[in-house]
Amino acid sequence: MLDKDESYAFPWGFHIGDLRKGEDTIPLYTVSNDGGFCLLYDKVSEAKADKLLESLCLELLSTMPHESLKVDLFDFGKKKFYNLSPLQYIHLYRTAYNPKMMLALFNELEETIVSRHKEFLCCNRPTISEHNQKSKLKKMYHLVLMNLENFPTEEFDLRRIKNFVESASQAGVYIIAFGNQEIEQSESQTTQAILQHLKKIRVTQGKFAITEEIFEFVELLEDHSFESLDLDKSALMEQTLTNADLESLMNPENIKLEENTKVKS
Repeated sequence: MLDKDESYAFPWGFHIGDLRKGEDTIPLYTVSNDGGFCLLYDKVSEAKADKLLESLCLELLSTMPHESLKVDLFDFGKKKFYNLSPLQYIHLYRTAYNPKMMLALFNELEETIVSRHKEFLCCNRPTISEHNQKSKLKKMYHLVLMNLENFPTEEFDLRRIKNFVESASQAGVYIIAFGNQEIEQSESQTTQAILQHLKKIRVTQGKFAITEEIFEFVELLEDHSFESLDLDKSALMEQTLTNADLESLMNPENIKLEENTKVKS
């Protein structure tokens, strides 16, 4: 598990599993500075892929400083990430599950990316991660989960999607796209733009294909077995809620009400 980093730097890598050999265990990370990855699976591997994504999100949320990260999900249909759902109530997780909500959330994230490039990034601070290490004004990171079977919808044009994925990570917005491997045959240009931009992890019959694109030291796989991430989600959730200091959040004195809400007679 990642150690807490109070410098507000985004973790250098995404923990996707462990390499095992006898009693030895080596955590396997794929670097995060390229913006994220795409997880593609067949039908029998979907549950294992879901566990990896949920574990990865909860590990980041429980180890990074509170309110430094928010997880945003573009998806509709069958609910996937039950262990993330309670975090909606403390505003660390939100879902867009219909076209209208997807458009609104995308617009918000797009505006965040554009404004950060204009207002915060420069030659000395080319990324929000570097900005957060040097500035007292910390900016929240976003981890955006995209179910490619449901997003992007036809409301999004190619130019917007390409600009989004190409400029997101510098602005502190990281993308993990996921979907059935059949999505690679999609005729949608916007879907293909996302697929082409992100490195890919494929899972077939429950077996993960770890390539050099994902992990530099692939030679370790010759005598180590790979186990995808499947952590104790209840413990991670408890730690995330502890970090949030729920007792303080629920204190009536700390609940901010809108001003001038008195009903006029």
